[in-house]
Amino acid sequence: MNDPEFKEMLKKAIFALSVALVFVIPIFFIFKNKLSSTPNEILKDIRNNKTFLLYVTKENCNNCKNIRKELNNTKYKELNKDNNKDYNEIIMKLELNDSKLYIPALIYINKGKVESYIVDIKSKEDINNFLNNYK
Repeated sequence: MNDPEFKEMLKKAIFALSVALVFVIPIFFIFKNKLSSTPNEILKDIRNNKTFLLYVTKENCNNCKNIRKELNNTKYKELNKDNNKDYNEIIMKLELNDSKLYIPALIYINKGKVESYIVDIKSKEDINNFLNNYK
């Protein structure tokens, strides 16, 4: 343990790990935030009577990940139930009953109001049938 080479190698390894963490952690959070819409953005769009597609998801939902892949060519805003302190406020503004909002869900919001939604999405066909009404 008193070997100078070992100590030097240990210092280099700790330094390399520190540098990696300094760069990787911020990049992870930036990338994660780019994937989902901010709650303030969603609330602002509702208040400003915007028209948009809202995808409601949650963290530990394997089907949600599959649905997100199917939506890759569709413009939408994402609302994560588990990571959103404003989730309840957004659902109330949209006048939706959370107990009936099975996840994953797609909500078509027209001029700040819910026009239609689909819940508990199971397949690409479900998504396409829903989206075809709004293209």
